[in-house]
Amino acid sequence: MIHLEKLSIKQLFWLVVLTQVGVHVLTIPFEESKHSGYDSWMSVLIGGVMAQAVILITYQLGKRYEDRPLPKYMSAITGKLLGAVLNVVLALYFAESSLMVVVSYADILRRWVLFTTPWSVIVGVTFAIAAYIATSSLRSIATITQTIVFMFLFCFAIVVISGLGRGDLRNFMPLGTHGIGPIVKDALPAFWAYAGYELLLYVFPFVKCRKKKDILITVSVANGFTTFFYVLLSFIATYSFSESQLKSVPEPMIFILRQFRWPTVQNLDILFMTIWLSVTTVTVYVYLFMAARYLAFVRGKEIRNHPFLVWIVAFACFSIGIWVSDRQRLSRFIHYHDTVSILIIAGIPAFLLLVSLVRKRVVLR
Repeated sequence: MIHLEKLSIKQLFWLVVLTQVGVHVLTIPFEESKHSGYDSWMSVLIGGVMAQAVILITYQLGKRYEDRPLPKYMSAITGKLLGAVLNVVLALYFAESSLMVVVSYADILRRWVLFTTPWSVIVGVTFAIAAYIATSSLRSIATITQTIVFMFLFCFAIVVISGLGRGDLRNFMPLGTHGIGPIVKDALPAFWAYAGYELLLYVFPFVKCRKKKDILITVSVANGFTTFFYVLLSFIATYSFSESQLKSVPEPMIFILRQFRWPTVQNLDILFMTIWLSVTTVTVYVYLFMAARYLAFVRGKEIRNHPFLVWIVAFACFSIGIWVSDRQRLSRFIHYHDTVSILIIAGIPAFLLLVSLVRKRVVLR
């Protein structure tokens, strides 16, 4: 059984937060400062607001079919053929998302920590651990995620304390001079950084709550917490670096952690990246789980061998991942993924909700 027991509201909260945060924690606000410069924190904030809009759409869709996960009612909205195609598209998207997270973090680990470790070993070990967890039930995954929360909070404390080091408040001035256009343009890469709440499309019927509205409130608070965390990171990076430095430092948090000196810990950046690997793994195993679940309903009738599907997806991702070690190829892959993410996590729920509303009106007539 994939769902032995339902998730609690608290488990849903941390599942969303830890799926959202990942590799971007180390790179914010590099991608978001390309046009908006030191106003990048505004782009990050707008990205969070955009994510909240998609959460509202996702909730409205899930509420209409509250007793079934999306892959089960997809065909009821679009018909069997298009429903099967969309299930395949979502399965591919989640598999590709797990691959993107693994290769992005493997690239950082290889450049900063594991200099001589073969690329295939880093990618293979990460996928093996994530796939093993993803073969578990949804409730077990949520329980494992709760244990990783302590590591996340420890890293959160490290970031806040190290961010209080040297900096200059004049790096923020004058506010808003880059104009609304560049700020909104840089909000698009920030939007992908908030991805993770789309798991609601699947877990909606498996959440234990008094009212369905509690699910919306929980996911919204989780997204608000992630937004606060990302904006805080943007503030810390902007406080520490000038605008020209922000645009030339791909991983500003690593530099900040490396410069900060703790009397009892040497190489704080390496400690942080090692612990953060467990937080990043949450995103990977959740996406592997989701990819397998959508794949299970492609033929209409559920394929019940969930562990087999997870290992198939993980092996396929690993086979592709060992060929993405080149940084230019990785950069193109990330750009492609950002574009696809917007279309998938915002476009598909909006389309399904629209079709569902239109069908209901036709039936009522």
